[in-house]
Amino acid sequence: MDAAFIEWIGELFTDSFALLRFLGNGFNWVIIVIMAILGVIWVKKMGDFTREADQNGTLR
Repeated sequence: MDAAFIEWIGELFTDSFALLRFLGNGFNWVIIVIMAILGVIWVKKMGDFTREADQNGTLR
């Protein structure tokens, strides 16, 4: 591989992390909220699957 290509990839990553510095803690809170929402959806879905398995007599 060409050294210029590898340097370009390094600059791309450096610039993308500079964007995170610009966003500050707001970005962290957005990710935390998204993960919390997805966690609640996941737990609800697992409850639905367990309820369905109990009704059908499967998996237990």
